[in-house]
Amino acid sequence: MKSKFARTISAAAALGAPAAAAEGGGGNAGRELATLEDLASYGLTLDEFDEVKASESPIDFGGLSGGDQGQLWADAATFEYEVATSHSSNHASTSPGYHPYVVCSTQPDMSGADRADAVNAMFRDTPDVVASHVYNEGNEFHNSGDMSCGVLRAYNDTIARVFEANPDAKTYMTVNPLHPSMKMSAYTVKILRSWFNGDDLGDVYTVSTAGGMGRKTVKAMGLHMVLCPGVQYFGGVEDVPDEQIEDDVRDFVIEKGGGTAKDLSFYYHRVNGMDGEMALYTDRMREWSDAISVVANNWTKDDGSNHCLDSVIGEHMNFTVDKKNLDVSSELSFDEALELGDSLNFTMEDLETCLWYMTMSLALNPMVCTLEPRTKVKTLCIDGTSDLTKCTVVNIPPPVEDGENSGSSGRMTLGPWREIGTLVALILVSSSLGFAIF
Repeated sequence: MKSKFARTISAAAALGAPAAAAEGGGGNAGRELATLEDLASYGLTLDEFDEVKASESPIDFGGLSGGDQGQLWADAATFEYEVATSHSSNHASTSPGYHPYVVCSTQPDMSGADRADAVNAMFRDTPDVVASHVYNEGNEFHNSGDMSCGVLRAYNDTIARVFEANPDAKTYMTVNPLHPSMKMSAYTVKILRSWFNGDDLGDVYTVSTAGGMGRKTVKAMGLHMVLCPGVQYFGGVEDVPDEQIEDDVRDFVIEKGGGTAKDLSFYYHRVNGMDGEMALYTDRMREWSDAISVVANNWTKDDGSNHCLDSVIGEHMNFTVDKKNLDVSSELSFDEALELGDSLNFTMEDLETCLWYMTMSLALNPMVCTLEPRTKVKTLCIDGTSDLTKCTVVNIPPPVEDGENSGSSGRMTLGPWREIGTLVALILVSSSLGFAIF
């Protein structure tokens, strides 16, 4: 089935491509580059990508015949190219016009470093592609004797220009625009669901009464993200302030009542018939799309307010950049999150839907290149609250071993804390892309 996005990049003039061409020198203005579908065909197939990176893609695109699956994979890539070229007038660091790509080279008799140098030189020497259009440092994630792959972030129609200037590159270089399922590590959804259901909570936790203050340590689930190349040194700025990146990522998730996620989600477009009523999609795509629909469509009020976006995420999630990592963590304990949910008339299912939406929105962000679940230890008061300065004074007898007092450490071992198994207790941890909910 032919994708509705088949068009030449130069035909995207109404979407701002001419302005970008003028900035880059305009040498290609007025002549057609490769079509977006052609560009999609220059990438790795789903099976080939799965060999170099274990991701959620086989599940998100699974359950279809080989031909249908291949077409759906190509349609998703075409959509991402459309996103990049349709935002070329936006030159901000957060712009979807600066899209992340996986670039792989199979040039023979070369080391991974040599292949990377050759690819970087190709981009650097392409006419009308200036330095500010490509960010590609520290990006290699796969290297073997036959293939080396890395991630770069490129502006507007840069990929098409590189292939036009280097027609032989199609024989040894593949380029795939990164979409959310490619960013998520394998088993991301399975692990999160397990925690939401209270299953497989891991190791024991401890209670401490040191100093007379009752505290307990618990394990919380999180997402670990890595930022894309260029996010921290965008536009010639050597060190973009961490606070700016944190605010940009938060705003991306909550802005326009969830409208940005809708606009940039291939799954949402496909499931909601924007590619035609007969367009194929999978059950997993529908689940992700439903989370976006509920949050952005059902929960956004006429005045623009949205409890999930404004309160659960906007007010109670901490976004913290640490080097290439981004931690998105809840400032609330499980009990406090339940109280918040009650005050918003949110059920547990509503809270989970809100956090599924947040997960997908983070993966949609063009500043994020990888996302995976991580666990983290969090200290709480014995009553489950998070303000450690207000922990209740308790008097728990010291643990006893073999019937005798073992000392006065005031520490005792507990079994798994079942409460932590819900999505509300999730912590978003990110390393250039990260997420975890404590």
